[in-house]
Amino acid sequence: MKTELFPPVLMAYLYKLGNLFIRRRKQLREDVIKIVQAADNRYGELTQEYKSVLARTEVLTADFDELTKCQANTAAELEDARNSLHGLQQTLEQASIQHGQSEQEARLRFGTLSLQYAELMQDRNRIEKAREVLRQQLDQVNLDLQATVDSLSTMDHRHKILTQEHQKTLEFYEKLTAKHEQVAAEFHELSQRHGDTWTRFQLISQLLAACPRENAGLVRFRKLLANDYMTFADHESSLAAEAKALTMLQSIQQELALFVGFPDVNQRTIVGIVGGFSSGKSEFVNSFIGDPEVRLAVGMQPITAIPSYVLASDERIFRGYSANGGYVNLELDFYKKITHAFIDSFGFDLKGLMPFMCVGVQMDPEYFANICFIDTPGYNSPATAAAQSHGDRRTAIQFARQADVLVWLIALDSNGTVPDSDIDFIQQIGVEQQSIYVVLTKADLKSDDDINYLIDEVDDILQSYGIAVCGISAYSSTRRAEVAYRKVALMKFFSQINKSRNVIQRINGRLREVFSMYDDAIQQDIEIIRSQKRAINGLRLDCLEIGGIDVYERMLVTIDMLEEKLDVATVESWLKESRRLSEEFSDAVRQTVEVAEEKASVV
Repeated sequence: MKTELFPPVLMAYLYKLGNLFIRRRKQLREDVIKIVQAADNRYGELTQEYKSVLARTEVLTADFDELTKCQANTAAELEDARNSLHGLQQTLEQASIQHGQSEQEARLRFGTLSLQYAELMQDRNRIEKAREVLRQQLDQVNLDLQATVDSLSTMDHRHKILTQEHQKTLEFYEKLTAKHEQVAAEFHELSQRHGDTWTRFQLISQLLAACPRENAGLVRFRKLLANDYMTFADHESSLAAEAKALTMLQSIQQELALFVGFPDVNQRTIVGIVGGFSSGKSEFVNSFIGDPEVRLAVGMQPITAIPSYVLASDERIFRGYSANGGYVNLELDFYKKITHAFIDSFGFDLKGLMPFMCVGVQMDPEYFANICFIDTPGYNSPATAAAQSHGDRRTAIQFARQADVLVWLIALDSNGTVPDSDIDFIQQIGVEQQSIYVVLTKADLKSDDDINYLIDEVDDILQSYGIAVCGISAYSSTRRAEVAYRKVALMKFFSQINKSRNVIQRINGRLREVFSMYDDAIQQDIEIIRSQKRAINGLRLDCLEIGGIDVYERMLVTIDMLEEKLDVATVESWLKESRRLSEEFSDAVRQTVEVAEEKASVV
């Protein structure tokens, strides 16, 4: 026990406690407990004070260490300052020595300059004497000049007379030169017109003389379209979208003609490049062309006048296809001229004579070996465009329907969102059977944040219209680089569709789409007629039941006339004709493709 913590009286109490009887121990015990508790409390207070003193000691120790460091740093700084002052003192002493030397050199220099000044003054006196001599000579020269001036005045008068005569001669010469330049310009314009006229004449002559490859299946398809189908369409009136059906059949015919004249396209996936005016379609295709000398024409005015099929090829190919299925080979320089301005110079729409062209260029086979692009005109040419541009929308729709895949271009240099005209155009094409990939062109004009926002906005707009797309890409054609994308990257999408295709199966699918529209419309008419007949039979029974025999007989003639007009047999015959035409067209397609492939393999 630490007895020093307790008062001495406690020890006495404890001693007495051991000697007292039991009845007196309780009071002593309580006194002991109080003293022990007081001692324990005192011990706790002393312990707390000890910890406080210990913490304060640690703080003071830390402050002492810090002050010691500061003292050491201050001593080091004072030593540095002392060294610096010592260096400055030495520098000042050296400067004083140099100043004394410079002052001595200046005195020597001053003495030298004084001697030179004296010599200069002597030279000045000599120059003054020479100057006086020169003044006398100058006076004599002035007298001589006056005589010369008088002589020149006489000569100047003669010169003015000669100048007037020369000016008249020069004016006459300028008139002759201007007349010569005018005649030369007229000659150059006539020569250029003659050259352009001869070029146009050669193109037209070659297109008219171009003989199509013989293909019985294609001939059969054309006859079916021109005769049987037109007769069927004239008499059958069930289908409201008959113009769409005719356009789809005409696009199939053009595609077959392309297969016959250009067999390399047969097994390729057709990718239609569609978009509004100035959406960058031609520049987009150019970004994938490896040949630096071959470029589709681009510009701020409508450029793409005639749709072009562009495909990967080891050698350059430029072909213009005539309306009868033949083709002519074109030179690169001539191909570059074929714009709206060139077509306007013909005085008629050249697309009627040369509806499309084919271009074979170097492209990366990893992505484009089995792909054929269709570069279509902008479907919404501005009002300032030429008359031949007004049919661009019809041409764009017709060729877009040939495509297996549509790459839909929307330019970011305008408002960056989907124009209503684009939505109308896509819906007019009818894209139920086609895959769509959206490309936001001219992405180099927007920041990354704007591009991500615009991609999300375009995605929301397309979803609101129920248009499903395979992916959306923000692409810069000038940099040939993709900035951002959603779902699938652009080049990965091209690699996915870079596959050979079954031509017959694909075209038959489009034929089924056309005649399914007819079959559905005719079936609806048949159901309407049958429901009307049921209603008329119900009317007969109502007349007999409600009005009796007299009313029934009076209504019978009118009811019979109504029933005669509801001829379901005629409508059913058109349904049979629709199915027959579908089979005939399908067989003509099969025959066309098979013959084209046989001739291509022989060649």
